Amino acid sequence: MQPKLSVVFINYQSADLLDRAIASLRKAEPVLAPEVIVVDNASPDRPALDAVCARHRIPLVRLSRNRGYGAAANRGFRRARARYVAVANPDLRFEPGGVSRLAGLLDAEPAAGAVGPQLVYPDGRPQPSARRYPGLRYALAGRRSPLARLCPKLAAARDFQYLGTERAADPVEVEALLGTFAVFRREALDSAGGFDERYFMFAEDMELCRRLRQKGWKVFLEPRARVEHYYGGVRRRFRRFTEYHRVKALTQFMSQGRGCLRLPVVVAGAWYYFLLEGMAAVGLQEYEYSWRLREPR
Repeated sequence: MQPKLSVVFINYQSADLLDRAIASLRKAEPVLAPEVIVVDNASPDRPALDAVCARHRIPLVRLSRNRGYGAAANRGFRRARARYVAVANPDLRFEPGGVSRLAGLLDAEPAAGAVGPQLVYPDGRPQPSARRYPGLRYALAGRRSPLARLCPKLAAARDFQYLGTERAADPVEVEALLGTFAVFRREALDSAGGFDERYFMFAEDMELCRRLRQKGWKVFLEPRARVEHYYGGVRRRFRRFTEYHRVKALTQFMSQGRGCLRLPVVVAGAWYYFLLEGMAAVGLQEYEYSWRLREPR
């Protein structure tokens, strides 16, 4: 029987987190019983990953090299059989009924092309789970901005990160979801052409949501569906590598289609990256609330 939902996990050297995420999904959604597929970006820990997939009896798509998040997701989507397909990080824990609620929203709202849950830290504190497209007004309004941390009520930060939507009683239409976990209508995903594989990691979620909205589809955050996310549980293991690709992807997104303004944006992105590296060199490294919590097992 064709499943209603397929969940594609993108893995890189995270077999332990992946094992936990799949187990929690199966426990949380026994009725929905989603199809689960793992796409691995050429991880060196092959025996551990093989053991996880064998234990859960799920297919493993192993790539010959690390192609990035969006490219791996696209390969998983091609393998998926359901009319709704989700992309997922390994550093998640699913709560009962949350994913079913996301699928239910797609059932009820024909114009919805994508929907994401309210992400929460392991201690239950809400995380920013959607965002607006970055622009000059939001340059210092991101979740890791020192200004936004010092001034949590900063209007630009609240607007950019959709802060406060975690208390909403109904789905909230947003500009972009986080690719941490997002469910797409197959028809919408096909119309947009999937993820842009020119993005190695980061910003590919914003770029896809932008194309979905250009095609006339709506993008929603469903605050009543909650998924626990150990934010950066994978990224913190490869901090410098991922930080480089984060800045590169944001620069790529902001310069796309800007013509003569593309070069200044690229130069600004390069200076921003070197500033972050300089701060790290003197001990002012990235702070993330979830890293103060005990790593999930």
